[in-house]
Amino acid sequence: MIEMRFEGIDAVRQAFDRAERLALDELERAVDESTEHLLSTSMRLAPKLTGDLEGSGTKDPTVRRRDEIVGTMGFRGLPYARRRHEEVYTPGRITRGKPSVDGMTPGRKYIEQPLMKYVRRYIKEWADAVRRVLS
Repeated sequence: MIEMRFEGIDAVRQAFDRAERLALDELERAVDESTEHLLSTSMRLAPKLTGDLEGSGTKDPTVRRRDEIVGTMGFRGLPYARRRHEEVYTPGRITRGKPSVDGMTPGRKYIEQPLMKYVRRYIKEWADAVRRVLS
């Protein structure tokens, strides 16, 4: 009969727990940065008449729950923010005068455009953040 013995399992468990905490901290930071980037880009793409819509962009603190890390951003307090995002309309002169952002045109879908454009980038940044801790 062969007997194998591993001693110090508590130290290994503690090391794994520490690595998990550090990885989740880095992932939370990366999600927060991605949310900030999405907000900044969306504000630059938002339609403009008075600037109220652009100025209403907000980001909540990123939060970690049991099985998720949540970054939240949006445009609040204006009844037409969602309508301007979704409706088909011809952008006005001021909106048309805004510069494009990384090939995206200001106007409708000002949140969806950058989210779809950068989603792979964000996922890679999140994976890289965890990888840096675990390597």
